[in-house]
Amino acid sequence: MNELPQDDGSGQLSEQERRDIAADLRDLARMFDAFAPQGVKGVVIACQDCGENHFYEWDLLRENLEHMLDTGEPRMHEPAWNIHEDEYIQWDYGKGYIDAMADAGLEPDRAIEITSCPWCQTPFDAGYRFCPRCGRQLGAIRLYRELVDRGVEEREARAMLVRAGYDPF
Repeated sequence: MNELPQDDGSGQLSEQERRDIAADLRDLARMFDAFAPQGVKGVVIACQDCGENHFYEWDLLRENLEHMLDTGEPRMHEPAWNIHEDEYIQWDYGKGYIDAMADAGLEPDRAIEITSCPWCQTPFDAGYRFCPRCGRQLGAIRLYRELVDRGVEEREARAMLVRAGYDPF
């Protein structure tokens, strides 16, 4: 996480500080998307001032960063109560993870959404991995869409998937 702005008494953030906080907000959103579905409650940040670890739930840290952008001042952080450390990730670990995922082209916002089964036409939420009605695995459909998006002709993409052992659709 970028350093907190130094207080010069003005309550104003420099343009660089504003960019750093905005970048932290983007990183926090990406970490939330990657880790919250796994049950992670937030991040741990090693405090430069007191040397202690500070535990922030996702919304609390987002609100604190937004407050800094709005006012130029950080909020006081009350110590967390009844923390289960294994439910939080270190900021540096989370940042490294999302950066590595982005470098590999695996950003969560690039997920291929499917909202109905191509075999039985049953509608469902985009996060489903199997059709709730016929039980077919939907990974092949996502792979098909990715291949077509990368310029493989639809017919060839379907043939590849059938040759790989997937059911025709």
